[in-house]
Amino acid sequence: MTDRGATPETILSLFAARGDNFSARNLATAAHRVAKMSRGRNRHVQRDRRATALADACRLRIREFNPQGLANTAWAFATAARFEAPELFAAIAGAASSRLGEFNPQDLANTAWAFATARIDAPELFAAIAGSASSRLGEFNPQNLSNTAWAFATARIKAPQLFAAIAGTASSRLGAFRPQELCNTAWAFATARIEAPELFDTIAGAASSRLGEFNPQNLANTAWAFATAGIEVPELFAAISGAASSRLGEFNPQDLTNTAWAFATARIEAPKLFTAIAGTALSRLGEYNPQDLANTAWAFATARIEAPELFDTIAGAASSRLGEFNPQNLANTAWAFATAGIEVPELFAAISGAALSRLGEFNPLDLANTAWAFATAGIEAPELFTAIAGTALSRLGEFNPQNLANTAWAFATAGIEVPELFAAIAGTASSRLGEFNPQDLANAAWAFATARIEAPQLFDSIALVARSRLGEFNPQALANTAWAFTCVDWKKDPEFFTELACFAIRDLDALDDRGLSQLHLASLHFGLEWPDRSSPLFKHHQILQMAYQRRNPRPSQLQRDVATALDRIGWTPHVFEHVTEEGLSLDMAQPETKRAVEVDGPHHYLKRTRVENGSTRLKSRLLRRLGWDVAHVSFFEWEALDTEREQDSYLRGRMRIILPAPA
Repeated sequence: MTDRGATPETILSLFAARGDNFSARNLATAAHRVAKMSRGRNRHVQRDRRATALADACRLRIREFNPQGLANTAWAFATAARFEAPELFAAIAGAASSRLGEFNPQDLANTAWAFATARIDAPELFAAIAGSASSRLGEFNPQNLSNTAWAFATARIKAPQLFAAIAGTASSRLGAFRPQELCNTAWAFATARIEAPELFDTIAGAASSRLGEFNPQNLANTAWAFATAGIEVPELFAAISGAASSRLGEFNPQDLTNTAWAFATARIEAPKLFTAIAGTALSRLGEYNPQDLANTAWAFATARIEAPELFDTIAGAASSRLGEFNPQNLANTAWAFATAGIEVPELFAAISGAALSRLGEFNPLDLANTAWAFATAGIEAPELFTAIAGTALSRLGEFNPQNLANTAWAFATAGIEVPELFAAIAGTASSRLGEFNPQDLANAAWAFATARIEAPQLFDSIALVARSRLGEFNPQALANTAWAFTCVDWKKDPEFFTELACFAIRDLDALDDRGLSQLHLASLHFGLEWPDRSSPLFKHHQILQMAYQRRNPRPSQLQRDVATALDRIGWTPHVFEHVTEEGLSLDMAQPETKRAVEVDGPHHYLKRTRVENGSTRLKSRLLRRLGWDVAHVSFFEWEALDTEREQDSYLRGRMRIILPAPA
């Protein structure tokens, strides 16, 4: 076996012929040599019955192995990827645990590496290795240190004291680390979620000047590690971008994906790098696995990179493979296309079909993101929303504040009537509002108002929590909150509206017409409810009203048809598309008598219902407070009328609501 001309075949043949005469040392050496010489060709080993027999022989005599033999045997069978030998690993764990004091640093590191690589669950062995290694890290070389950290992170073993000791030992020796060791150390600490800012800073410094020595996987994984750990090092990312851009042809799909994901997660603007990644990825998407496809779409959407050709190609590649996508992949793909504003109804239909039967496997974030994506993309998927509601109802206790707020927002935006879900969200959220960030508070308020859900206690609680944090709200969140409290006719405390307005007017330029329109309605509400008080919004009345009027939709054919019918029944003269002094539009009006007709199209209702949405209800309430009598013509009632005679009769009935009673 020590012959230089030996090959895996000759070693296995020798074992088959004379294995009964092998010593424990011979067995360990045979396994190690076969694995070492077969690297890259391990499929042959995996299918070779002689290798299986060698594993069995090692297991039966494992108590005779010395520490190096135990470590090398574990390393050998872990290196033979997908070679399953759980009984052998269990035997090694049992033999090694009581003898770790005899292991040298490389044996300890290699044993941990082997069990992590082979995905063997051995928490007691890892705990023992952690205890034995912690006091001896000064003897570990850079590879031993990085491999030990990598192994514990890969095996998901919590060992904060070991990681702290590794960080302390490694920080002063990083100059001796090779690129792979720098990368693996950063990856391990990020994966294990160990906060070690000084270590990361030192790694960044050591890596930046040596990126030319990094291979594609090192570059990608280093970027991934710093992004995952949330370490802000723009100089390192800039250097990685420069080093990677000219070498993307050498990157495999996972490296390309991880690089894009890292730059998006770290919010590093690198448009040239993203453009280069898109160009490289386009011709290779057939090699991407589901997670690579989903994460690439997610990264480009998160980074707000316009890449329509890439998204179209991802949609095509993903659509036929959605059965291979896990719940997170499905949710992230939908989220990415919705965020990027890419219209691919066929993909969303396929995602809906794939998700429906598997929603029980979705975690709260996946459920919330899927609902959010379909709502944002304007995809009608009532069956999916109903199923998400049913799944979410029994699991709301697992939802974090953002999941709760985004789920409510999604159902409100999609116009799906599910009062039981909203009631459950209100109950779950009310006691946890202190954990909500400003965006979550604003989204929750907006959602309940839009969906017309009566939740007075929730709004009282939101007002109480939000009041001390209004300075943290962005302009649109302030506008959404003001509109929501206006919409539900909340009247408990005018000072809350005043404080909202004070913060809102600080940055009116940051609001589009939608946000300004919301503040206009809040201003009207305040003036009508508390006429003896002044709101900071009043000084900006003209700007707010003009924005509101710019958002008035163009007249529809339905409105024109109703106007013609009003002429036929003699309701004349009337003004078509009248705008009140307060800026509110009316489809047909007689201003002198303050009587009007509003034609309520589909966008006035929650979808697939005859329930007016929050916006419609708010406008109707404001008009009543301003002294207007308004008759409403519903599109679903009008569309059921086949003749002019039926239309005229219907209108006469509706008009009785606003016409004065006969003397």
